Amino acid sequence: TLTGADALMSSIVIDFEVLPEDEPSERTTAQVCEDLKRQLQDRNSDLRRGEFGRFAENASLSVDGNLVAHASGSPGEVPPLPSAPVETSYLGSGAYGEPAPFNSQEPQLGQSTQGPSAIDPTGWENLSNFELLQSIAQRERQIVRTAIGGSGTDAAVLRVPDVEALETRCAHLSQRLEAAERDLRNEREAGRSNKLRVEQLELKLKDREQLLGHAKEMWMKENVRASKLADTLTAVEDKLADQERRLAEVSARYAEAQQEVRQLQHLFGTGLGGVAPTDGFEVDPRGDARNGYPKAWKMDDSVATSTGRDSHLQSPPQTMASTGAQMTFSEGDTNSERFRRLCLMNDAVLYEDELLQIGVKAEYSGLEGQIAVFYGNKGHAALQTFMAQYFVREENALKVVASPLNQHLEADEQIVQRLQVTLLEPFSEYPWLRLQFLLPDASPRRIQLKFPIILPKFMVGRDLSQQDFFRYWRQQHFVLNEVTSVVHLAERLRGPLVNIARCIVFGGAFRLHHGIDSNADNFVMVSMLAGVNPRGHDAAPQSADPDGGLSLMRVEVGSGRFTGKARVVVRSSNHVVAKALCDCLVTQLAEPGAFVPQSNSVSAR
Repeated sequence: TLTGADALMSSIVIDFEVLPEDEPSERTTAQVCEDLKRQLQDRNSDLRRGEFGRFAENASLSVDGNLVAHASGSPGEVPPLPSAPVETSYLGSGAYGEPAPFNSQEPQLGQSTQGPSAIDPTGWENLSNFELLQSIAQRERQIVRTAIGGSGTDAAVLRVPDVEALETRCAHLSQRLEAAERDLRNEREAGRSNKLRVEQLELKLKDREQLLGHAKEMWMKENVRASKLADTLTAVEDKLADQERRLAEVSARYAEAQQEVRQLQHLFGTGLGGVAPTDGFEVDPRGDARNGYPKAWKMDDSVATSTGRDSHLQSPPQTMASTGAQMTFSEGDTNSERFRRLCLMNDAVLYEDELLQIGVKAEYSGLEGQIAVFYGNKGHAALQTFMAQYFVREENALKVVASPLNQHLEADEQIVQRLQVTLLEPFSEYPWLRLQFLLPDASPRRIQLKFPIILPKFMVGRDLSQQDFFRYWRQQHFVLNEVTSVVHLAERLRGPLVNIARCIVFGGAFRLHHGIDSNADNFVMVSMLAGVNPRGHDAAPQSADPDGGLSLMRVEVGSGRFTGKARVVVRSSNHVVAKALCDCLVTQLAEPGAFVPQSNSVSAR
């Protein structure tokens, strides 16, 4: 405990080191000094309240040794000492800024201690940095007083080991203080770098927001533009569909006009579409065959019983038999494509390879037909034992009579064989042609292929009104004979609908009817066997059929998710006719050589 004289001589000096501000928002040195002056002179300030308040009543503030302010209390007045032997006042901060309590009464050196403090020879192991510094300052003041003649008791209790321990403790605390200051500086540098990064990220974020706003605006403009383009495209598609319908109508009218021209040419004795009279055919005077195919020739007896030869290899004329228009042929055509084309034409190549070429010319009139088959040797050596056989599975429906064929085919030569075909009753199976011959090295070779004799070649188109069409369509025996099939359209047909129309009319054997189906993209056709009137008494192979094989056909072209597909529906008075016509339509619509699904017959509806 301090005596009155000691209390008058004692004082507390607090040094403030005001560092330069790190940020513009921090206070300057002048502002800090002004704030301390204001709190020192204000009795109700935070500095004048609490345990430190009684000391601050007589405190003064000096800057660089110059007195700046004094507390409002009377100068020189010693604050009253607490009655308790130990008091705690918060005079400053500890090592990490927390308020550090100060014990005004320290244990005297030389006194014995109990408990945990006994292990420390100085007794100050558990003191904080600030408390230890205060204790060191107090001991220094006691040493000074002892040196100038103060109390001998204090000088007696001070020992050399205690001073060394204090110095060691002071050095350790200085090191800790320096480490704390370094950590503080590092933290401030890290804070500055983080703040700089935050500012950079904020600038980037603002740039991204501007870009996003610009992109959104551009997207809205493009969306409006896309909507306008979609409306324009829809209008153009509607116009294109209308043009396609008009083109289909014009094509149908053109086909009818071509047919009438051919009939007039026949009446006035003009040519027969490119077939030379030297081929052994002449015009049939019976004339008027209305199945849309060129008129039949009569077979010359001299030619029918012998084999014609030509010194040069020639292929049949490649003309469209139904319209007279030129067809384009590609060197890469397959034999399946050639067969499909000959189902629509009467003059074309049926088969070709590196050794042999087979061409066909045909004329149909009513239920009969005349066919010339040309065999050309493309090799450089003769073919021996050359034989051609025709196989008809439905012999009671189709009769085929072939002329003899020379069995020796020289190199670069061509021979011709004549066929007479007669329809006895409707059929659905294709005839087959089998060729057998010996190669120059005497090795045998066999070729078997379908021959293009189909039921539509014996049929003609028929006009029906909408009322008559639906009357036949709903009749019970037509419904029971219905045959349907779904087919994937060939790549060549996935364009304008006129391409489909050209390949499903079979040279005029099927008559297109417009305005019957509510969907203008669908095709409705009507046909019947040639030379027979419905409900008539003409002698015909289908005499049991009073409707003369009348057939109603509908080709529905898929759209939307069914794009690229087509559905074929055929109803006929004869089930065999319905199946044969459905198979012919599917063959024309599907890709050559592709899988063709079986036709489905409907027995009831």
